Amino acid sequence: MFLKTTIDDIAKMAGVSKSTVSRALNGTGYISKEKKAKILELVKIHNYVPDSKAINLSKKKTMTIGLVLPSVAGPFYSEVIQGVEEILSANRYFTIFMTFDENSSEKNRERYISLISSGRVDGMIIFDPEVNESTVDKVMKFEIPIVYLGEDIHGMNVDTILVDNFNGAYSMTEHLIKIHKHERIAFITGPAKSFDSVERLRGYKFALENNDIKFDANLVCRGDFTKESGKKATELCLKNGASAIFASNDEMALGVIEELERRKINVGKEIAVVGFDDAFWSRYIQPPLTTVHQPMHSIGKMAAKTILDRMNSNDVVKSPMRIVLSTRLIVRNSCGCEIGFTN
Repeated sequence: MFLKTTIDDIAKMAGVSKSTVSRALNGTGYISKEKKAKILELVKIHNYVPDSKAINLSKKKTMTIGLVLPSVAGPFYSEVIQGVEEILSANRYFTIFMTFDENSSEKNRERYISLISSGRVDGMIIFDPEVNESTVDKVMKFEIPIVYLGEDIHGMNVDTILVDNFNGAYSMTEHLIKIHKHERIAFITGPAKSFDSVERLRGYKFALENNDIKFDANLVCRGDFTKESGKKATELCLKNGASAIFASNDEMALGVIEELERRKINVGKEIAVVGFDDAFWSRYIQPPLTTVHQPMHSIGKMAAKTILDRMNSNDVVKSPMRIVLSTRLIVRNSCGCEIGFTN
């Protein structure tokens, strides 16, 4: 007696999930042409006859979207969350939050891959600052809509939403050069593997080059996007003769300002300090922080809209979208300007 081929058998042979097999059988849903063809070929070869339960499996929705963030603390992530929730709640979707354990990148990825494979979410928005192509490949095998935030993932079939870090940093550096005539501009980086950090450093260096200022590696100080790392980097910036300090996020800029105040150095008059983010508190500190605004709320809204669009679209072979949101310069007093203005 021959054993009847099951949906599990087809899924294993095709290297996909049961819900992906169901979408192929049902003729709708989020699945690539190649995988659909492979599944239907296996169905034909093994004479698999789907029952109604298997066909309807793909129609079930959890009405839940996963949101993976490095943290929920700080203004950046809270505004992203607000943007996501604004769109999803209006469309009657719930959100499952997952945050990272700072000490285990691989464990974090295993956790969000496990959440996707559990079938508890219809789509996933992921902010993984150090994501690699191997992880993206694993995630995309589950054939649900995925949006990655903040990472430019080349050559992978995944939607991404980015901020124009390069031009934001370029504009800030050029402001210090052209308006305030600085040439000894120190730059405090974020984590070495962070795409945001790399792009902001690249923008800083390109602005120096375009203004005929020789790049000095001694003026690049390592940070990790925390206030404490900004404080620690300040000493090296001063030691190497910086007349201006560009911290690549506002948290580090705050650390720089606190350290300079401790040393009785007047920020804005004796030395310029600028940041990147435009955190809600940046306008209230003394002196108010000159910074680069990135549209955090819009990032969240755009991510949620993209997920919903993918789930509701009949065009299952859409090319991946790469959305880049503009930044803008917010000039206040910490750079030396007397009157704040927006450029």
